[in-house]
Amino acid sequence: MMHKIRWLFLILIAVFTLILVFQNQAPTEIQLIFWKHSLPLSLLLISTTTIGFLLGALLTASMLRQRKKKELKSRKQSPKPAIGKEKATNPSMKATAEEQPAEEQPFRS
Repeated sequence: MMHKIRWLFLILIAVFTLILVFQNQAPTEIQLIFWKHSLPLSLLLISTTTIGFLLGALLTASMLRQRKKKELKSRKQSPKPAIGKEKATNPSMKATAEEQPAEEQPFRS
């Protein structure tokens, strides 16, 4: 189901992009410091959108890579419990006063 929804959105984006291209053919002049250039508005919009998408994808990939490295590093540093070294407890036995949480300790005067 999600695959079909994804395809639907991709088709809608493609249709809107084609509409944008065909409706915005007027030449637009851009100027960057000493550089001047004239190009169709549709090309300008599509190129800036593509550059923004690529920058966002690169930043997201970089953040995910850093998060994954931190998770792997923390897994390597965390001690693994040794088998057979766990504290043996009998559920029928009650914990001593030192092992009980503060609110469960008996009153002592």
